[in-house]
Amino acid sequence: MPMSFDALARSLKRRLAIDDLRFVEIECKKRVLPEESSELKKWLEKRKGVKHRKSAFFFDQFLDTESGSLLRAGASLRLRYKRGGSAVYLQYKGPGFTRDGVLYRSEFSSARLTGVFLEESRHDIVHFTDATVDSILRGHASTEMADAMRRHLGAGVVRRITSGPIIALYQKEKFEVDFGSAFLEPSLDRVFAFHIAKKGLHPLSTFCEFENEIKAGDGSLRAKLEHMDEMHDFNAAVEKRFDLRREPLDKYHRCASFFAES
Repeated sequence: MPMSFDALARSLKRRLAIDDLRFVEIECKKRVLPEESSELKKWLEKRKGVKHRKSAFFFDQFLDTESGSLLRAGASLRLRYKRGGSAVYLQYKGPGFTRDGVLYRSEFSSARLTGVFLEESRHDIVHFTDATVDSILRGHASTEMADAMRRHLGAGVVRRITSGPIIALYQKEKFEVDFGSAFLEPSLDRVFAFHIAKKGLHPLSTFCEFENEIKAGDGSLRAKLEHMDEMHDFNAAVEKRFDLRREPLDKYHRCASFFAES
């Protein structure tokens, strides 16, 4: 017997350890061979009901403690640089779980960070001696985001986040399938990942991914769940046409897996 919405909502609150279900992310991820990426892009462009929204280029710096506490916890924290690096946000994704090939986890984003970066200088980065992650949460993030991070990681771990070991550059093709109360956001990503080692940047590693996330304009969990069948149908159509393997890791953990020996 299918679980009722109220029962599922209670389960998600408990398993994801959050209070507000607007911050639940629901998506699937697939590995894409580089030689298949152009064919998948063409397939998405020609698929009925699918609209190409934009091509984007941006980069992330993944943050952690020196000992990799977030990596071990299954969480990720990143500084996302948009608009050529002039618009920067702190984004957090909590530990999640997979069911029927779909990943459920919490996701949060701060307001645009101002006063933390010195633009047009030689130091367009966070200096953790001047602006800690803890202070960024107090000044730029919602209560829900700060509470979730401290609940999932512990206040002590949040205070010890002073490392940015991985930089990932993205070429993203973003699409949309509109259902009214909710929509799918399929995307095709090519990722260029660097590990920041003590002796300089680690050699480049690259990979491609297909993602399909279900979203609602107001973040409504009910609206997302009402269209889960459409999401599964779309995923099945992609899998029928292309030989894609499920990707169990988020981008931080996949990037980190490349550089584990470093």
